[in-house]
Amino acid sequence: MEETIELRELLEIVWKGKAVIAVCTIVCMLLAGIASWFVFDEKYESKAVVQVASSVQDTGIMANYVAAEFTPNIYTQRIQNKSVMQQALQDADVKVKYNEKNLVATVDIDPTKNVNLVELKYTSNTAKDAQKELLVLMEATKQKMNESVQATLKDLETNYKSKSMTLTKEIESIIEQYNKTIRMNNLPELLILQTILNTEITLNISEEQTKALANVTGSLQNQLLQMQAQIQTKSEEYRKALADYQSVKTGLDSFKPDPFIRVIAEPSLAEEPTSPNTVLNLAIGLMVGIMLGLGLIFFKHYWKNSAISK
Repeated sequence: MEETIELRELLEIVWKGKAVIAVCTIVCMLLAGIASWFVFDEKYESKAVVQVASSVQDTGIMANYVAAEFTPNIYTQRIQNKSVMQQALQDADVKVKYNEKNLVATVDIDPTKNVNLVELKYTSNTAKDAQKELLVLMEATKQKMNESVQATLKDLETNYKSKSMTLTKEIESIIEQYNKTIRMNNLPELLILQTILNTEITLNISEEQTKALANVTGSLQNQLLQMQAQIQTKSEEYRKALADYQSVKTGLDSFKPDPFIRVIAEPSLAEEPTSPNTVLNLAIGLMVGIMLGLGLIFFKHYWKNSAISK
């Protein structure tokens, strides 16, 4: 027959062992207090809120490149980049190693309300250090995002400039070939001017040129028409490439990240440490002490009864 322990017996066991429970509780709470006051280093937390939005202003051809860089997620990844942030702290003459665990970045995105926020929490040894270091990290992140867009725009500027130069050479080559064909066949030179201006021009021509026009073959006509079409097509491409180049160059000279990264709440200065949480640690010590004391008295009761039964 199995032995059962009634509630009354359990309460009697606990009451008899109250001294053990009290001692364990006091010891655990004392250890928790000593650890909180003398062992654990105090940590202070600085908080900030940043809005990251790429639709603040119309940047023309740069819109896609700006939108790809200035997003809350990209901002979060950059501010948590250990090597870059460590270098930023060194450049700011801050004698501390960057620890990504000290920084918590929470993204709050709500497209319906046009909310693109990043909430930052950074802990350090003192309140002033936490505030200063978080400010350094935020400035470094903004600078890196700015440099990324600047590098992209410089590449675009180089590409459009190279494309414009290439198209210029191609147009010059086609025009030279066209002019050569006109002169070789003794055709009116007004055709050259007509092609350049892309409009019809009516001028008096000589009898010899009239005969030359009458003797133009279909093959020669097709050749001239193809070259005219190539000149017009290449000219349109050149005008577009030149417009894109000017747009990117203007944007590159005037681009600033400030409209896209707005500090909603500056890094705060903590009034009291966030850790160690002395009250919480004492509460944990209390619970551990009680559980330890109960464990000891029940183990003692079990050991005593098992010895008697033998």
